[in-house]
Amino acid sequence: MDLDILPLRVATPEIWAGVALADFDAFLLDHASCERKAAANCMSFIARCSDRPALVEPLVSLAREELEHFGQVYRLIQRRGLCLGPDEKDPYVNLLLGGVRKEPQERLLDRLIAASLIEARSCERFQLVAQRLEDPELRDFYQTLCRSEAGHYRVFVRIAARLFPEAAVAEALERLARREAEAMLATPFRAAVH
Repeated sequence: MDLDILPLRVATPEIWAGVALADFDAFLLDHASCERKAAANCMSFIARCSDRPALVEPLVSLAREELEHFGQVYRLIQRRGLCLGPDEKDPYVNLLLGGVRKEPQERLLDRLIAASLIEARSCERFQLVAQRLEDPELRDFYQTLCRSEAGHYRVFVRIAARLFPEAAVAEALERLARREAEAMLATPFRAAVH
């Protein structure tokens, strides 16, 4: 996967993968939580914007895919004898969302772009994990997820492009990509996707 296509301004430092793999069980549990939250985020967009067909249909499909990913990670968790815990707030996501504007239209655009950037960061990090995993099944799984996440980031950008002027989308992407880089660098590395 060519990570240069991602809209990320800063690459994750190499040390992150070592931290994530040092407690891979915790990473898997966090990954499951991220997939659940991603599906819920899609459904939240649909609930708030059900009058926008350009948003509803693609996010229904994406929510299904995120739930499928959750199921796959859940099966890995079960095989390792782990138990799911409650979702916790993600400091990286909270820092990124702090840059979302408040006016309803601007907020929708910014939330779409923020979701895009979160998916892009997940793509990059799944690639980093896949490159270091020794287990061939897990390596293949994370390489496949990396490709999916790259598609996911594009879904949110395409929706934004259908709903907002090109210049507004470009400005939001540039502004929030800078914010995303700052959020990623400000978040302590842990055995978590973000």
